[in-house]
Amino acid sequence: MSEPVSKTALGRVTVLTMNAPEKMNAVSLEMRNALIESLHECFLDDACSAVVLAGAGGNFSAGGDIKSARPAPELLARTLRHKLGRLQELVRVICNAPKPVVAAVDGKAYGAGLSLATACDAVVAQQGAQFCAAFGKVGLVPDAGLFYTLPRRVGAARAQHMMLSARVVPAGEALDTGLVDSLAPEGELIAMACAEAERLAQIAPLAFAAIKSLSNSSCASLEQAFSEEQRLQPLLAMTEDNHEARSAFAERRKPVFRGR
Repeated sequence: MSEPVSKTALGRVTVLTMNAPEKMNAVSLEMRNALIESLHECFLDDACSAVVLAGAGGNFSAGGDIKSARPAPELLARTLRHKLGRLQELVRVICNAPKPVVAAVDGKAYGAGLSLATACDAVVAQQGAQFCAAFGKVGLVPDAGLFYTLPRRVGAARAQHMMLSARVVPAGEALDTGLVDSLAPEGELIAMACAEAERLAQIAPLAFAAIKSLSNSSCASLEQAFSEEQRLQPLLAMTEDNHEARSAFAERRKPVFRGR
């Protein structure tokens, strides 16, 4: 039996591929756990500057593994909460990642697959990719943080319509609405996703993590944003990376950041 997630290093970018093509990369419990473990390994690996999340066999992910064995009624709620908790932890790891995570979407990104894509820092899609918040079609509500991540990409009204209608959104429309950041020509998806990951990785690591933290906190007011800036900016100004950036600017060279 093949591993649920494969790992490939392309330069300083690590490609994590969901590897269940016979199930259109349905996000089983095993795959959730494997992705969480693999992501943490990437974040601790100094040779890895960014991660690309992809799917095998021409699809990103068709969502949760609804064909898996259903537990006995008395165990259903507990089992579902456990499985959902692991999926939520996966999204939490992506959203709080200290390194860039880019989704490379080919084929279908449905249900939980859509949730994973929208949790990433950038989404690069193949021309024929399709996106769908398909939860309502199986009698469920969107999960894995989609009520948080989708509106941040496409706006509240459009996100609600996507979730209520469960309609398929083609790649071109996804690009127009901000669901996708760029479209890749046929055969260039992974290369373009890696290039985007490398661009994001040029940001000083501590600044990258701080920007994500502040963005995820969803400041409720201008004054709250000012307060967070006052807290973070002096801390970052004292880092080795900030000193390196200033030196590199003066010396007209590219900075070498070390996350310190």
